[in-house]
Amino acid sequence: MLKKTKVAAIAILASIILATTPAMLLAQGQVQTAPAKQMVTLAVRAAQQIQNLIDMINANEDALAQIDAVSLTDEFDANVTLYEIDGLKNLADAQEALTNSKYEDAVDSAVEALGIFREVYSSIHVIMKAADLQRDDLIENQGLLEAITREQLRIDRLREILPVDAPQDIFDTLDAATGLLSEAKTLLLDGDVDAAKSTLLKAKENISEVYDYLKEQAVDSNTWRLNNYCEQAQERIRERFRYGQNQGIDFTSVLQSYGYQTESQFLEALQNRAQKAQGEQNFNIALQDCEAINQMVQQMEQALNQEFSRKQGQNGSSPGGSGSGGPGGTGMDSSYGGNGGS
Repeated sequence: MLKKTKVAAIAILASIILATTPAMLLAQGQVQTAPAKQMVTLAVRAAQQIQNLIDMINANEDALAQIDAVSLTDEFDANVTLYEIDGLKNLADAQEALTNSKYEDAVDSAVEALGIFREVYSSIHVIMKAADLQRDDLIENQGLLEAITREQLRIDRLREILPVDAPQDIFDTLDAATGLLSEAKTLLLDGDVDAAKSTLLKAKENISEVYDYLKEQAVDSNTWRLNNYCEQAQERIRERFRYGQNQGIDFTSVLQSYGYQTESQFLEALQNRAQKAQGEQNFNIALQDCEAINQMVQQMEQALNQEFSRKQGQNGSSPGGSGSGGPGGTGMDSSYGGNGGS
């Protein structure tokens, strides 16, 4: 019997890839630092979700057997190769360009990587469906794997917030946490769930130590970083709204689904949350408030981009293309339902 799952990686990956519209990352024809970084970050997260899915399938002999039973092993292997060779190469190029402040090149390579990731995701999705792996029956511990991924993203955020002159042992603690997360993932894929949970807990304890350090160092420099973190999140969603207005898209129904009547009302609620975070004396709570703001922005971004996609579909630019009908296609029509939320 196959182990039980919800195949949550598919929904997560769909929301990540759907939340990318290159045109929205342009400001008067010039790609700026923050948008380029956001695009590369999206590509990194999409790559991680595909890697998780591939790893889980490869670790499940029953799943591989079912794929082989429908003669799609070569298709699956070809998509893994496409991901590892072309997709990760473009992602590496994007990261290198971002490091060298070549923001337009970074966006171009990240978009290319996301296109490949989308194709691989779609093909694996079709393969899974053909192999009858679409009915809540692939992986028992997808939730644990997602928890590992979330903790790694938390580490990434901490690295952004930490002052450059923080003690070396703080950075060493984050490095140790990253190593523990990698070990936890390996243990999980090897089937040692209890050891994976224990190792994840150790990683979270290390991460908590860094949070404690930041709490103790709640000085002006850290406060400025938090304020900047919150402001960047707000600016991202303002860019999305501006782009929608320029395209003549009415977001009223999207906003109402989240309990807001207008864009201004949502932005006001976001501003109130930001002011609360910026006025919080407890640095740890302020950091949590900023993360909550980022979560609000991400959810709204995904909803808005689903509306972009729907409007584009109505205008005749189908995202599925002619390849959506078979394992080698790039369409994602069956995955663009209501599961895109984070």
